Amino acid sequence: MSIKTFSFYIRTFIFFLFMAFRLNAQKLDSLLNILETQYPQERIYVHYDKSYYNPGETIWFKAYLFSGSFPSGISTTMYAELITDKGKMLSRKIMPVLGATAASGFDLPDSLKSSLVYIRVYTSWMLNFDSSFIYVNPIRIIAPSTTVKAKIKSSYFLNFFPEGGDMVTGLESRVAFKATDEEGLPVKVKGDVVNSKAQKVVSFSDIHDGMGYFFFTPEAGEKYKAVWKNSKGGIEETVMPAVKEKGILLSVNYTGNSLSYTLHRSADVPANYKTLQVVAQMQQQPVYIARVNMTIKESVTASIGVDSIPDGIMQVTVFTEDMHPIAERIVFVNQNNYYFITDLHATGKDLTKKGKNILQVDVGDTLLTNLSISVTDAGINPPDKDEENIFSHLLLTSDIKGFVYDPAYYFSNSSDSVQSHLDLVMMTNGWRRFKWEDVVAGNWPMIKNYPQPYLTVTGNIFGLSPHQLATGQELSIILTTQKNNNQFLVTSVNKKGEFIIKDMLFFDTARLFYQFNNDKDKKLTSTATFDFKNSFLTVADNPLADIKSFLKPIVPDTVVQKKNTTLNKLRKEEFFEGIKVKELEVVKVTGHTKSAAQKMDEEYTSGFFSGGDGRVFNVADDPLARSSISVLDYLQGKIAGLQINTSGGGSVSWRGSPTSLFLNEMTADASMIQSMSMSDVAMIKVFNPPFFGAAGGGAGGAVAIYTKKGGQIVNSTKGLDFVSISGYTPLKEFYSPDYSKDADVNKNDYRTTLYWNPHLIFDKSKRRISIPFYNSDNCKKIRVVIEGMNEEGKLTREEKFFEQ
Repeated sequence: MSIKTFSFYIRTFIFFLFMAFRLNAQKLDSLLNILETQYPQERIYVHYDKSYYNPGETIWFKAYLFSGSFPSGISTTMYAELITDKGKMLSRKIMPVLGATAASGFDLPDSLKSSLVYIRVYTSWMLNFDSSFIYVNPIRIIAPSTTVKAKIKSSYFLNFFPEGGDMVTGLESRVAFKATDEEGLPVKVKGDVVNSKAQKVVSFSDIHDGMGYFFFTPEAGEKYKAVWKNSKGGIEETVMPAVKEKGILLSVNYTGNSLSYTLHRSADVPANYKTLQVVAQMQQQPVYIARVNMTIKESVTASIGVDSIPDGIMQVTVFTEDMHPIAERIVFVNQNNYYFITDLHATGKDLTKKGKNILQVDVGDTLLTNLSISVTDAGINPPDKDEENIFSHLLLTSDIKGFVYDPAYYFSNSSDSVQSHLDLVMMTNGWRRFKWEDVVAGNWPMIKNYPQPYLTVTGNIFGLSPHQLATGQELSIILTTQKNNNQFLVTSVNKKGEFIIKDMLFFDTARLFYQFNNDKDKKLTSTATFDFKNSFLTVADNPLADIKSFLKPIVPDTVVQKKNTTLNKLRKEEFFEGIKVKELEVVKVTGHTKSAAQKMDEEYTSGFFSGGDGRVFNVADDPLARSSISVLDYLQGKIAGLQINTSGGGSVSWRGSPTSLFLNEMTADASMIQSMSMSDVAMIKVFNPPFFGAAGGGAGGAVAIYTKKGGQIVNSTKGLDFVSISGYTPLKEFYSPDYSKDADVNKNDYRTTLYWNPHLIFDKSKRRISIPFYNSDNCKKIRVVIEGMNEEGKLTREEKFFEQ
């Protein structure tokens, strides 16, 4: 063969090799793109008002919903369940997702005897994937019957994790390990790896929380075990993982400024192990794909640029030439870009009995920001020793397998020691969002639950002929809520008798009156049979199925139990004493007279529209309303910053941002509002921006129009058939006494949660919020925790303690 011919064959071989790699790389990139676009996954973090609860108290909470590195825009409904440790469901909340968050509260029964309950939170979309992604958290209850059982005997476990997944004969491996007790809590460990002749090969000891690593080169034909001392001094033995005769090793090193990986191979690996592909992905998005030619070299080192990628867990996977994954490692990329600063300080502090305090919260940037705040008695309810926070959950524990002890520690500061300890967590845990084997094989998740646009009602009509259904029938709908707010809707019926009503947002239950259009005598309506189905998910048969295996261990705090038991005793004594007083005395109750606007607000509004700082216009009693052409015409010039354009279909904005419009608390557009007669309007309520009850956080505020009750609108439902449908769970407002006004200053105040607000909303025009609240009778030191996110997905957490 001539040199020219040989050169041609070499070039051809290289060309086809390059094309094969390029096609494989494109396929991997395409597979990740399918995962990201068609099967994005959501994860939830929940902020609670405190760590410990007494029977009879309320567990206040706010859930934050993420997909990838950003607030999720997938789901509009979230479910939360309160479950006993015996698997009995005590309560269930169905909440609208607004601004990628949802909030509610669980009332604990006074008779609760359990020392532990679980809260499970999820969306219907999350149920399509691995159940281990569903948020489940144990809540400690200070029950009178709580007893701490003494340990009789402890068991200890030691697990080894070769970096990349395998140990290979003749290649130096980094082997991580993790020592725990029977509850999964870390224990100190020290020992030796010995060979089959009981000769010491390498020594090891834990570095942090029972974790550590050592370097080790296994020899051919040898078997190894670890001989070690547990925390009580007892001698234990653990068999080391099996050693492969030949293969690939993956080692990853991250210094904070650069990330590099090294591949080592045995000399006699198969041909498909000599041309490798390395893929790095974060949140199902590729951040690095490279071909590594190891035909000649047995060791290759390369770097992955991290400057432009988000903070979080990166999964590095090595594939053979035929796309078989053979090594994997996760690493936490932390460039401190995941958070933003909030400033929290006290502008007024008085921790005497029922003293008034004022907190000030400042957000530095102009992005739409959504926060929650809790203020608790730090003496009675101290922080949980193993408390999660918004950083540790969304960036760490929601993405990996296994229990992580004290996860908040890894985000306490950015020192090198903390980062090296976090890498130990990466080496002793695996990533769990998907399996590459399934993705390469095209085994995609089975989608059974699709997100609906808020509350959706579907239905079928039976009993009508195809001819009657083929003429483009429409249903006229009147939705009447508990407070007799009415919304007119029209929906089409297809040839199969199917219809759908989308995007409703109301609380509690409502009546849905219905009739075919142009069917005044109800001949067509009476002939048909209607079947309505609500879009909300039903309760699972076994609420605790398949979740206990990954719940974190619970260690009772006897000090907290003792303090709260004393507090419960005082509360009970006060309760029974109050009963005696009421039996002997005539109680005279006095209160402030409510204004007409306050009465109307209570009568008409519900959910996010009730209370708050909205400005109420009693249109029914305003003579000027009769001379106004429309609602928008009436509002012109009444609210500073509210810009109204009545030409064309009309428009409303607030300092450049579109204002959300609602008719009887249902989303409406300007043209609908413009067409209304002012004689039908009872009340208008205007909310300053941002308004949390609007989609996207309501950066332009909101205008809510309420029609009159009774008269033409209510009479139009007479004689119509109706069905009762369930809305979202009614909202319960946290009670914060104002001792300068109507609160009883002589009443004992044993609150442990002094203030809770899940809706602190900031934007470019609102960057500071002042929060007044009053102290209880016994609190000497308060704990304040603020958590939340902005519209770019960056997180924040601020925790401070204040004492007199």
